[in-house]
Amino acid sequence: MVIFNNVSYSVAGQPLLARLSWSVPAGKRIALIGANGAGKTTLLRLITGELTPQEGQIIIPKNLRIGYLPQELINFQNSSVLGYVLDGRPDIVSLEKKIKNLHLQLANQKQEDSSLLNLLGEWEEKFRALGGYLVEAQAKTFLSGLGFSLPDFRRALNRFSGGWIMRAHLARLLLQEPGLLLLDEPTNHLDLTALEWLEQYLLSFPGAIVLVSHDRFLIDRLAEDIYELEKGSLTKYPGKYRIYLQEKRKKIEQQRKKYEEQQAEKERIIRFVQKYRADKKRARQVQSRLKHLEKMRPIEPPPPLPRFDFRFQIHHPSYKDVVTMKQLYFAYETDQWLFEEIDWQLIRGEKIALIGPNGSGKTTLTRLITGELKPTKGTIRLGARTKIGHYTQHQLEILHPESTIYDEILSSTPEDRVPFIREVLGVFQFRGDDIFKKIKILSGGEKARVALAKILLSPANFLILDEPTTHLDLMAREALEEALSNYEGTVLVISHDRYFLDKIVDKVIAIQDKKLIPYHGNYSYYLAKKARPSSPSGAEAPENHPQFVPLSPDEPSSLTAQSLLRPAQPSSRRKSKEQKRREAEARQAISQMRRTLQVKIKELEQKIANLENRKKAIELKLATPQTYQAGGPQITALQKEYAQLSRELDQSYQQWEKLNQELEKLLANLPLRRKK
Repeated sequence: MVIFNNVSYSVAGQPLLARLSWSVPAGKRIALIGANGAGKTTLLRLITGELTPQEGQIIIPKNLRIGYLPQELINFQNSSVLGYVLDGRPDIVSLEKKIKNLHLQLANQKQEDSSLLNLLGEWEEKFRALGGYLVEAQAKTFLSGLGFSLPDFRRALNRFSGGWIMRAHLARLLLQEPGLLLLDEPTNHLDLTALEWLEQYLLSFPGAIVLVSHDRFLIDRLAEDIYELEKGSLTKYPGKYRIYLQEKRKKIEQQRKKYEEQQAEKERIIRFVQKYRADKKRARQVQSRLKHLEKMRPIEPPPPLPRFDFRFQIHHPSYKDVVTMKQLYFAYETDQWLFEEIDWQLIRGEKIALIGPNGSGKTTLTRLITGELKPTKGTIRLGARTKIGHYTQHQLEILHPESTIYDEILSSTPEDRVPFIREVLGVFQFRGDDIFKKIKILSGGEKARVALAKILLSPANFLILDEPTTHLDLMAREALEEALSNYEGTVLVISHDRYFLDKIVDKVIAIQDKKLIPYHGNYSYYLAKKARPSSPSGAEAPENHPQFVPLSPDEPSSLTAQSLLRPAQPSSRRKSKEQKRREAEARQAISQMRRTLQVKIKELEQKIANLENRKKAIELKLATPQTYQAGGPQITALQKEYAQLSRELDQSYQQWEKLNQELEKLLANLPLRRKK
C-alpha cells in the first residue's frame, strides 16, 4: 500500500533515514518504536507529504485516504466540538448542504421540475451510500468513547485544553474512515477509560495502522509487527513487546561479544607488531598483520541499555502508618464534594496506583497528602519520619534556571548517592557533557527528566509520582520500573501507562463515586475484578475476597485455578491447623501452576522468535534476484517452507495468547498476602 524505495532524509547533517526500503501492507497494524529523536515523527510526515524525501521515492496509491494524528495540533478550525468532527467528512457535509439548498429550491417552485427531482434522488442515494444519515451518530459515539459528555458536543472547541482538542481531532480522524491511520503518541492525552475504548476500537479497525507509542500495553494488544528505527534503518520484530525486548537484548549482547572479540584481536595484533617490528625475520608477518588490521571493518560498540545498578536504600524509614485519613471531605466549591467520608490508611512499603477518570480528583488527593491543600472536613495525617518526594509537571518550576543539570541534582542528593548521579542521568538520556547544560536551555521534556532523576536520588521514603513515564523512551521506562521494583519505601503513582502499573504496583485505589475503592493486586487484576465485581459498588468486599479453599475429596485430580480459588464460605476468624495446612497446599499448587505456565510461555516465546528469524531469512532470499536465477525447484521449496512457517507462527501465537489468558486468569484470582 505504502512503499519506501531507498528513501533518505537528514536534519542538520544527522541522517534520520538512510536509503530506507520499507512497506506498509493494506490492513497491517504496525508499531514504530525507537529512541527519542530517532526520526519516527519524520517518517510519518514523509508519508503524509508534509516532508519530501531528499533521496529515493515514496509510492502511495492516489485513492488512499490517510488520517494523521500528530503529537500536537497547531492549527484547528474553531467551531463546536461536534461540528469540528463532522467537518472531517467534507464530502458528506457539502453534499448535505446541496441537498438542503435543492429542497429549498423545489419548495419555492410553483410547478414540479422532474429534472430537479431526479437530481435530488441521485444526491440522496449518494448521501445514503456515503453514510450521511449515520455520520452524526458515529461522531457522537467517537466523542463519547474519548471522554466528551453530551453538553460538550455543542461547546466551542477553543474553550477546551490542548489535550481535549487532540481528542476531538482523533474522533475526526476516526470518522474519516481512512485506509491508513498514522498515530503519533495517541495515548498522551487520554485517561485510562478513553485509552481502553480506543484500544478496543482499533482492534476492529479494518485499515492499516502505523502506531508510534511508548504505551507497551497498547503495542502488545494492537501491533502485528514492531519496527525499530535506529541509525536510519528499520529492524523488524514480532508484534509482542516482551519478545521484542528479549530479541533486542540478545542482539545487543551479540554485538557486544563481537565488539569485544574484535578489540581483543586488535590488541593482539598491536602487541605482536610492537614486539617484532625490529625483527627482520618476522618483517613479512608484521606487514601481513598490519594489512589485516587496516582491512578490518570496525564493529561499533553496542548502545548501553539504561539500567540502575544500585538499590534504593532507605536510611530513615517512615513509621508503619504513612498516611491516615479519617472522615475526610473535600470540595473546591461549597456543596460540590470531590471526596466524601474517606477513611484510608497508606502502609509503609505499599506501592499503589491511584486511578480514576479525568476530574475525579487524583491530583487533588496527592495535593491533600503533601499539604498543598487542606481538607474541608475531617483529618489527614502523615506518619512520623515520613519524607515525601513529589514528582509532578508543575514541580518543574522549582528547578533553578542558572544551575547545570549536574549541580541541580547534586544539591539534593545524599552523600552516599553522589557516585550514582552520572549513572541515573545516563538512564534519563543525559550523557557526557550534556550534564553540564543549564536548566534554562532545556526543553519541557528534558526538565521533566531532570526533576524525576532529582527525586529518585533524594532521601525520600515516600514517592508520589504523577505520570512519571510521560517523557521517557521505552528503555528508560524499563530502567525506572526496575529501580522502583527495588525501592524499599512507599510509592503512590498516577499513570496511564498500564504496562508500568502492572510491573510496579501491588494495590490499585480507584476513585469512584467520591470514595476510594481498594483492589488488592496490579492493574490487570483491577481490570479483571472490575469486569466481575464482587459487591454492588465494584469494590472488593473483605468477606468475599477470594481465599484459598481446601479441595473436597471428590476433586483431587482437577487442580485448576477455579477449583483452588473458590470464594470461601464465611467462617470464624480462627482457623484450625488442618485448614491452614490445606490452604498452604492449595497455595503451593497454584504457585506450581503459575511457574509451569511461565516456563511454557518463555519456551513458546523463544520458539516464536526462532520462527520469525527463519521467516525473515526466507523473505530476504525471495527478495534476491539470484534466487530466481537458480530455477523453479528452489523457489517452490522456499515458498512451501514460508507457508509452513506462517501456519506454525499463527498456531504458536494462538497458543501464546491462550497460555497468557490462563496466566492472567490465575493471577487475577490470586489474593496477595497482607503485609504485616
